[in-house]
Amino acid sequence: FRPPVDAHTIELPAGLIDPDEDVVAAAQREFEEETGYVGKVIDVLPASYLSPGLTNESASFVRMEVEMTLERNSLIYNGQMKNSGLAGCEEDCGLEKLLLPRVGLLEALDDLQRREGVKVFAALHSLALGMSVGE
Repeated sequence: FRPPVDAHTIELPAGLIDPDEDVVAAAQREFEEETGYVGKVIDVLPASYLSPGLTNESASFVRMEVEMTLERNSLIYNGQMKNSGLAGCEEDCGLEKLLLPRVGLLEALDDLQRREGVKVFAALHSLALGMSVGE
């Protein structure tokens, strides 16, 4: 639940870069903390700005590979291992891992908005829209 929008939201795994980290280390840490899965960063995009008319906040987007044949990832996916993600403050904040289809992502997000009244993070919605062009 995000008080500024008075609704539950669907977002990408994200977080702040700690002082002793670079973008790659932060992305891998946040991804594991928020999903439980282990991923490998394969690309880091230049920093971008979500609302440059209002703030200088920037975000660095990364592409990750998540190898589902890795034992840890497979066990978590199949419910055979407790997901160690969402520990500590993530769990206290009420975060929940939600797996959505890659093909048909835009429709799945739109359906959740209509059916459950959730709000979708703009970058995720833009990603889904771009992906739908190739479907």
